Amino acid sequence: MKKLSGVLIGCGAIAREHLTALAELDNVEVSGVCDISSARAEAMAERFQVPKFYTNHRDLLDELKPDLVHITTPPASHLPIAMDCLERGLNVFCEKPMTVQYADFCLLKDKAIAKGTMLMENQQNRFHSSVRRILQLIETGELGDVLDVQICLSLNITGPNSAYTDMNAPHFGMTLPGGVIGDFLPHIAYLAYMFTGKALAVNAVWTKHTKCTPLPADEFRGLIKGERTTAFVSFSGNAQPDGFLIRVIGTRMRVEANLYEPPKVVSKRLRKGEPALMTVVDGIAEARQVLTGSIGGFVRKLAGQSSYDGMKDMLAATYRSIELKQPQPISLQELDEIAQLADQLSATAKP
Repeated sequence: MKKLSGVLIGCGAIAREHLTALAELDNVEVSGVCDISSARAEAMAERFQVPKFYTNHRDLLDELKPDLVHITTPPASHLPIAMDCLERGLNVFCEKPMTVQYADFCLLKDKAIAKGTMLMENQQNRFHSSVRRILQLIETGELGDVLDVQICLSLNITGPNSAYTDMNAPHFGMTLPGGVIGDFLPHIAYLAYMFTGKALAVNAVWTKHTKCTPLPADEFRGLIKGERTTAFVSFSGNAQPDGFLIRVIGTRMRVEANLYEPPKVVSKRLRKGEPALMTVVDGIAEARQVLTGSIGGFVRKLAGQSSYDGMKDMLAATYRSIELKQPQPISLQELDEIAQLADQLSATAKP
């Protein structure tokens, strides 16, 4: 069976995660990688046994004509590179944020529609095991009506030796609306969107807790009113330990998951019986859920699988849609509404 071909443009840290996940897909082969640094491109090609490497992405596109182009460069370069791909009729899988401004996303969307090509943004947490389990609980009715969603991302971007605050080598996130936090807003936006639907109203507050850094803000709190429910979203650059928490509150159950930990969903449901006894039952159930998830995560790590839970499954779904000529896993309409939401959240940042 002929394999689908993929190429990567940009050979930084996130490219390694793409290549690690792609190595697990039997129907895909990576035919080339590209980076403006020849040494970096060659090293990446050697490490992942990719036959060709380039320093000019147009040469790669014209010579290899891949089934899918992975764009893993800094955000400011996404628009011109993606446009070069779409102009050639090539499918695009772009790292988040796909574009710095919503208006630029619209340019790419219109071009993809005109050319009949795929345009995807990496939203691997949609395919995270814990997120899929939460969605399953909603779809089966076990959780009941969704009353509220909380998405809280904590990442110590202000600590000693942080790459985000090195003034000698400014992080690319500093060029984004909202600064470095803007690099994480897409994750927050698409996860919130999965539960709320299209945003009807957005409010947010940005603050700076650690004063001696070049960051314009390191704390963010937002409230989204959506078509289906509301979501409280937050980013903390100071809270410890690091975590990516999702809590969904329903009329029959509440569930929690930390996407930075081994896949597991901790649930507490309405139980009949003596309250004191039910507290013990809940504690035992929670301990079992934590233990099961931890063992599974340990096994995944030993197997050398990607540390980004959901990456492999998202890429598998993307290549499958190309192979079978099916609609892309996340529609352009959804991507548009998510891009609008991220743009609305960014717009609340004060200069």
